[in-house]
Amino acid sequence: MDDHDIHTDEDIERLAGELHERIRELNRVIQEPPGLSQPTAVYTVLGNLAQTAFRLVQTTEHLDAFLTAELDAGRLGHDRGTDPVPTVMKAHNALARAAEQTMELGETFRRAQGALAAIHANQTTVGPSSDRDEVAAASLTNLTDHSAAPDGAAGEDFPRPIDDVLPDAPHVEQASSEPRSKPQVPPPRRER
Repeated sequence: MDDHDIHTDEDIERLAGELHERIRELNRVIQEPPGLSQPTAVYTVLGNLAQTAFRLVQTTEHLDAFLTAELDAGRLGHDRGTDPVPTVMKAHNALARAAEQTMELGETFRRAQGALAAIHANQTTVGPSSDRDEVAAASLTNLTDHSAAPDGAAGEDFPRPIDDVLPDAPHVEQASSEPRSKPQVPPPRRER
Protein backbone atom coordinates (compact mmCIF):
# COMPACT_ATOMS: atom_id res chain seq x y z
CA MET A 1 0.00 0.00 0.00
CA ASP A 2 1.24 3.49 -0.73
CA ASP A 3 0.00 6.78 0.69
CA HIS A 4 -2.52 7.20 -2.13
CA ASP A 5 -4.33 3.90 -1.63
CA ILE A 6 -7.74 3.94 -0.03
CA HIS A 7 -7.49 2.16 3.32
CA THR A 8 -10.37 0.05 4.57
CA ASP A 9 -11.24 -1.09 8.09
CA GLU A 10 -9.80 -4.47 7.11
CA ASP A 11 -6.47 -2.82 6.20
CA ILE A 12 -6.38 -1.10 9.58
CA GLU A 13 -7.22 -4.34 11.41
CA ARG A 14 -4.51 -6.17 9.43
CA LEU A 15 -1.90 -3.54 10.34
CA ALA A 16 -2.77 -3.87 14.03
CA GLY A 17 -2.45 -7.66 13.71
CA GLU A 18 0.92 -7.31 11.98
CA LEU A 19 2.14 -5.11 14.83
CA HIS A 20 1.25 -7.89 17.26
CA GLU A 21 3.03 -10.46 15.09
CA ARG A 22 6.16 -8.28 14.69
CA ILE A 23 6.47 -8.04 18.49
CA ARG A 24 6.06 -11.82 18.75
CA GLU A 25 8.83 -12.25 16.15
CA LEU A 26 11.05 -9.75 18.00
CA ASN A 27 10.61 -11.72 21.23
CA ARG A 28 11.44 -14.95 19.41
CA VAL A 29 14.65 -13.69 17.77
CA ILE A 30 15.85 -12.13 21.02
CA GLN A 31 15.29 -15.35 22.98
CA GLU A 32 16.44 -18.01 20.49
CA PRO A 33 20.13 -18.57 19.70
CA PRO A 34 22.10 -16.67 18.66
CA GLY A 35 19.91 -13.89 20.09
CA LEU A 36 21.49 -10.67 21.24
CA SER A 37 25.24 -10.36 21.16
CA GLN A 38 25.96 -6.64 21.61
CA PRO A 39 24.68 -4.04 24.10
CA THR A 40 24.32 -1.61 21.19
CA ALA A 41 21.47 -3.81 19.94
CA VAL A 42 19.70 -3.45 23.30
CA TYR A 43 20.17 0.33 23.07
CA THR A 44 18.68 0.36 19.56
CA VAL A 45 15.73 -1.88 20.48
CA LEU A 46 14.91 0.30 23.50
CA GLY A 47 14.90 3.41 21.31
CA ASN A 48 12.57 1.77 18.82
CA LEU A 49 10.29 0.52 21.59
CA ALA A 50 10.11 4.07 22.99
CA GLN A 51 9.11 5.44 19.58
CA THR A 52 6.56 2.66 19.17
CA ALA A 53 5.01 3.50 22.54
CA PHE A 54 4.77 7.19 21.64
CA ARG A 55 3.09 6.28 18.36
CA LEU A 56 0.64 4.06 20.24
CA VAL A 57 -0.36 7.16 22.23
CA GLN A 58 -1.34 8.74 18.92
CA THR A 59 -3.24 5.58 17.97
CA THR A 60 -5.33 5.73 21.16
CA GLU A 61 -6.08 9.39 20.48
CA HIS A 62 -7.18 8.61 16.90
CA LEU A 63 -9.42 5.76 18.07
CA ASP A 64 -11.02 7.99 20.69
CA ALA A 65 -11.51 10.82 18.19
CA PHE A 66 -13.24 8.44 15.80
CA LEU A 67 -15.60 7.15 18.49
CA THR A 68 -16.35 10.69 19.66
CA ALA A 69 -17.16 11.88 16.14
CA GLU A 70 -19.37 8.87 15.46
CA LEU A 71 -21.20 9.32 18.76
CA ASP A 72 -21.69 13.05 18.19
CA ALA A 73 -23.06 12.35 14.69
CA GLY A 74 -25.54 9.82 16.09
CA ARG A 75 -24.05 6.93 14.11
CA LEU A 76 -23.49 4.60 17.07
CA GLY A 77 -26.01 2.21 18.57
CA HIS A 78 -25.94 -0.36 21.34
CA ASP A 79 -26.67 -4.08 20.77
CA ARG A 80 -29.10 -4.06 23.70
CA GLY A 81 -30.98 -1.05 22.38
CA THR A 82 -29.79 1.21 25.21
CA ASP A 83 -28.11 4.59 24.96
CA PRO A 84 -24.53 4.08 23.67
CA VAL A 85 -23.15 7.15 25.52
CA PRO A 86 -22.31 5.41 28.85
CA THR A 87 -20.55 2.55 27.07
CA VAL A 88 -18.59 4.88 24.76
CA MET A 89 -17.69 6.98 27.82
CA LYS A 90 -16.20 3.88 29.46
CA ALA A 91 -14.14 3.27 26.31
CA HIS A 92 -13.14 6.97 26.22
CA ASN A 93 -11.94 6.88 29.82
CA ALA A 94 -10.06 3.61 29.25
CA LEU A 95 -8.40 5.05 26.13
CA ALA A 96 -7.37 8.17 28.06
CA ARG A 97 -5.81 5.96 30.73
CA ALA A 98 -4.12 3.82 28.07
CA ALA A 99 -2.63 6.98 26.52
CA GLU A 100 -1.24 8.05 29.91
CA GLN A 101 0.21 4.60 30.62
CA THR A 102 1.64 4.23 27.13
CA MET A 103 3.28 7.67 27.36
CA GLU A 104 4.88 6.57 30.65
CA LEU A 105 5.97 3.31 28.99
CA GLY A 106 7.67 5.27 26.20
CA GLU A 107 9.40 7.52 28.72
CA THR A 108 10.54 4.45 30.68
CA PHE A 109 12.01 2.85 27.54
CA ARG A 110 13.72 6.16 26.76
CA ARG A 111 15.24 6.32 30.27
CA ALA A 112 16.47 2.72 29.96
CA GLN A 113 18.02 3.55 26.61
CA GLY A 114 19.68 6.65 28.01
CA ALA A 115 21.11 4.65 30.90
CA LEU A 116 22.89 2.40 28.37
CA ALA A 117 24.33 5.20 26.22
CA ALA A 118 27.88 4.69 27.50
CA ILE A 119 27.76 0.88 27.68
CA HIS A 120 29.65 -1.24 25.16
CA ALA A 121 31.00 -4.76 24.85
CA ASN A 122 34.63 -5.26 25.86
CA GLN A 123 35.15 -7.76 23.04
CA THR A 124 35.21 -6.48 19.47
CA THR A 125 32.81 -9.25 18.41
CA VAL A 126 30.73 -11.68 20.35
CA GLY A 127 29.74 -14.57 18.14
CA PRO A 128 27.15 -17.24 18.71
CA SER A 129 28.03 -19.13 21.83
CA SER A 130 27.00 -22.56 22.94
CA ASP A 131 27.22 -21.26 26.51
CA ARG A 132 25.15 -18.08 26.54
CA ASP A 133 25.39 -17.92 30.33
CA GLU A 134 29.06 -16.91 29.98
CA VAL A 135 28.12 -14.10 27.61
CA ALA A 136 25.31 -12.96 29.91
CA ALA A 137 27.62 -13.06 32.93
CA ALA A 138 30.25 -11.05 31.05
CA SER A 139 27.62 -8.50 30.04
CA LEU A 140 26.43 -8.15 33.63
CA THR A 141 30.03 -7.70 34.76
CA ASN A 142 30.50 -5.01 32.12
CA LEU A 143 27.39 -3.23 33.33
CA THR A 144 28.54 -3.17 36.94
CA ASP A 145 32.33 -2.74 36.56
CA HIS A 146 32.70 0.80 35.20
CA SER A 147 36.47 0.84 35.84
CA ALA A 148 37.05 -1.89 33.22
CA ALA A 149 35.17 -0.06 30.47
CA PRO A 150 37.35 1.93 28.05
CA ASP A 151 36.28 5.44 27.09
CA GLY A 152 34.31 5.94 23.90
CA ALA A 153 30.91 5.54 22.34
CA ALA A 154 29.14 2.21 22.20
CA GLY A 155 29.34 2.23 18.43
CA GLU A 156 28.85 4.26 15.29
CA ASP A 157 26.13 1.97 13.95
CA PHE A 158 23.29 2.74 16.33
CA PRO A 159 20.51 3.48 16.84
CA ARG A 160 19.28 1.21 14.09
CA PRO A 161 15.64 0.92 13.02
CA ILE A 162 13.84 -2.18 14.24
CA ASP A 163 13.37 -3.27 10.61
CA ASP A 164 17.18 -3.61 10.31
CA VAL A 165 17.18 -6.00 13.27
CA LEU A 166 14.21 -8.20 12.31
CA PRO A 167 14.43 -10.49 9.27
CA ASP A 168 12.13 -9.87 6.30
CA ALA A 169 10.58 -6.79 7.86
CA PRO A 170 8.38 -4.74 5.52
CA HIS A 171 9.57 -1.17 5.00
CA VAL A 172 8.27 1.19 7.69
CA GLU A 173 8.73 4.93 7.45
CA GLN A 174 11.10 6.19 10.13
CA ALA A 175 9.94 8.81 12.59
CA SER A 176 11.53 12.21 12.62
CA SER A 177 14.27 12.51 15.19
CA GLU A 178 13.08 16.00 16.08
CA PRO A 179 11.58 16.24 19.55
CA ARG A 180 7.88 16.83 19.54
CA SER A 181 5.49 18.06 22.11
CA LYS A 182 3.92 15.61 24.51
CA PRO A 183 0.51 14.43 23.22
CA GLN A 184 -2.38 15.74 25.23
CA VAL A 185 -4.72 13.26 26.87
CA PRO A 186 -8.28 14.13 25.89
CA PRO A 187 -10.47 15.48 28.69
CA PRO A 188 -13.33 13.27 29.88
CA ARG A 189 -16.56 13.80 27.94
CA ARG A 190 -19.68 14.72 29.75
CA GLU A 191 -22.71 12.55 29.32
CA ARG A 192 -25.54 14.04 27.33
